[in-house]
Amino acid sequence: MNKPHVVDEDIQNICERYTKLNDQEIAFLKEQVADALSDKRYEDYDVFVDVRDAFTGEAIVVCHRRPLYSPSLYKERVVGKIAYRKDEPGPLRTLETSQTSIELNARSQEGVLIKQTSYPMKYKNKTIAVFIVEQNISNEIKHQFDVRNRDRSYEEVSLALEEMEKVEQSIANFLDDIILIFDAKGILRHHNKAAGQYYQTFGYMDSINSLHYDNLALDLMTFDRILSLVSLGEFESLKGREIKFDQYYFKSKIIHLPSNGFVIQIMKDITDQKVKESRKEEEFVTIQEIHHRVKNNLQTVVSLLRLQARRAESPEAKKVLNESVNRVLSIAATHELLSKQKEDNVQLKMVLDAVIFNLTRFFSDQREIDFQSEIDSEIILDSNKAVTIALIMNELIQNSYDHAFTDKETGMGKIRVEIKQENDLIFIYVADNGSGFDFEAHGQHNLGLWIVTSFVESKLNGTIAVDSNPHGTKTRITFKN
Repeated sequence: MNKPHVVDEDIQNICERYTKLNDQEIAFLKEQVADALSDKRYEDYDVFVDVRDAFTGEAIVVCHRRPLYSPSLYKERVVGKIAYRKDEPGPLRTLETSQTSIELNARSQEGVLIKQTSYPMKYKNKTIAVFIVEQNISNEIKHQFDVRNRDRSYEEVSLALEEMEKVEQSIANFLDDIILIFDAKGILRHHNKAAGQYYQTFGYMDSINSLHYDNLALDLMTFDRILSLVSLGEFESLKGREIKFDQYYFKSKIIHLPSNGFVIQIMKDITDQKVKESRKEEEFVTIQEIHHRVKNNLQTVVSLLRLQARRAESPEAKKVLNESVNRVLSIAATHELLSKQKEDNVQLKMVLDAVIFNLTRFFSDQREIDFQSEIDSEIILDSNKAVTIALIMNELIQNSYDHAFTDKETGMGKIRVEIKQENDLIFIYVADNGSGFDFEAHGQHNLGLWIVTSFVESKLNGTIAVDSNPHGTKTRITFKN
């Protein structure tokens, strides 16, 4: 008989090394194991406690108590060994579904054919381990091992097929997936070829026919629960459920036939779809992290430029460096927004609001300006276009602040930004009531205006028109979204 302190030590060491169980769960498990091992109902059986190996996903043995009054099925010590799903489907099924697995066929670590009943051991509604009772069935199972469905008569097969024909027409879409037909007592009477293959993959060694629904369920749903939902008329809860079992994902649909009480379960394998969604989610997270890092790097560049601007003695150098700061901040605004969302498309208004806020704050100590903006919040652009427009708007607005208003001007300076979309065309208007300038003459030598013209034509494939006179400047940009 196992010594209590040895059992506790094994459980503690294995759980700490191979599982995600915390100290409270491990302590509770040791108490539960002590209680289970003292239960006289199991004195003549090999009993085990398995936990989930966090690294392999398989079950690992943390406790084995040999029979007290009869020979054990095992010659070697199995504590610390893996119980693979292909050999022992019951323990892992119970760990995953929290449902008792009753007398499922299995093969021990020493190759003995056995039946296992696995009971969930729970802590605060979480299954942390399974208690397993085993019995030797080598002689019983050998003559049946390769026999599948021979004990059913032709009439039973015909009846099952007739019931399948009653299932709604959409069943044709599921024929490559799992189809299980249970009688009114929850006993499996028929399954398709795919179902047999899947359950073999899950570790079920013999034919699954004649097993109860609760012994085949891949989630927490029980047969009694199904009948209860049917009686309450809550059919919708039995349709379209997603089930995760081991590395598989299934879409489950349960149909009840009131004429004879048969229950048909159809499970469509959606693992590939889920894997693709998971990869897409991972890609989104990676992209978000990249945008976040780009934004942080741009903020570092801004800090360096500001430091250099403060140290510069030339007013012209200070001006050029500060203009560069605003350009970098305009790019950073887009990356900051992209780092907080999954899609590569962004709301233009949110980007430009950040650009405008930065510029109005930067020029707040100069002449007071009445700044107005009206930007269609429905305009959504990809990140490349958003960055391009952010830079264009930065240059146009900064140009108005820098050059439109002079000390000789009287009255309130005004800058207005309007952006709207009509069908697939986007119109950008930037206007001020400043003193104006010669666009042709200045555009050749002004970096900001060169950026605007170049970006509109090459990156947006759009058009730009500038109307400037002593009463103000109006810039109109048009491009196709």
